[in-house]
Amino acid sequence: MEKKTGHILSAVVVAAAIGGLFWQNVGLRTQVEQLSTQVQHIHDYLPDLRQEMANQAGDIRWEIAAQQSLFSSVETGLGYISGDLSLSVSLVPKELSVGETAQLSLSTGETAVLTDDGSGRLTGVLTCPLRESLEPVVILTDGETTRREVLPTLWTNELFTLKGDSRWEGGTPSDVLSLTFNAPESSALEPETVTVEVRSAILEVVEGSLMGTVEAVRQADGSWRADLSRYLNTEEEYDYDFWVSVTTGEGVPLRSDQPVADCQQNGDGSSSSWGEGDFALYADFGET
Repeated sequence: MEKKTGHILSAVVVAAAIGGLFWQNVGLRTQVEQLSTQVQHIHDYLPDLRQEMANQAGDIRWEIAAQQSLFSSVETGLGYISGDLSLSVSLVPKELSVGETAQLSLSTGETAVLTDDGSGRLTGVLTCPLRESLEPVVILTDGETTRREVLPTLWTNELFTLKGDSRWEGGTPSDVLSLTFNAPESSALEPETVTVEVRSAILEVVEGSLMGTVEAVRQADGSWRADLSRYLNTEEEYDYDFWVSVTTGEGVPLRSDQPVADCQQNGDGSSSSWGEGDFALYADFGET
């Protein structure tokens, strides 16, 4: 009897131990799941944290730059006058000694004197040939000491951008591509010649895909008309992209950075597709 009781007690102890281990495992598994959830939350938050830190670093850099700047206020503007760029500058020095003069200059050598408008603000306008960007520098000198500060780089893209629209005349299919242009308010660009480049869309290299060019003709309503019939009046298979290049009355060369329209046809001429729509032309400064 005592021997049986001993076996029962041993079984109870083992069962209790197993039960304890089970609930211990359950508790550990719950903790692991909680830790995994916390780790996932931290991982999800890291991008936001990095962005927040980057923003704070940017703010700090801006504040340091503002404190180190020679000027409490700087305003710049770009214009286009008779074939030249015009850079206007208006700034207020934090300190200007008696007899100290101010000059605006570019790395390419152009300079202009900044003069006091009577309120302590220095203003001036510098003109230079067309280019993609300007890096202005302001130099303050009293004859013995010179202080200089590089102003933010100015990009001229907006001045030399033409918005355009392409439409196949009379709908599709059509042999004639109609083009209209709209210069931004800050630009005086006016197309003088418009050339449509016919390129094979099958070839990957754009420079090697030129099939020919067509000079567009200006219409009474200001639009331009390109007759592409010699490329499209055929039963052969083709896949063409059409690019546009423009020269303006001021001599600024512009070009689309992607096709403005497209057309493709299968071998037996039984089906075809046509593309048209909005596009933009940008200055090709490599040719200026």
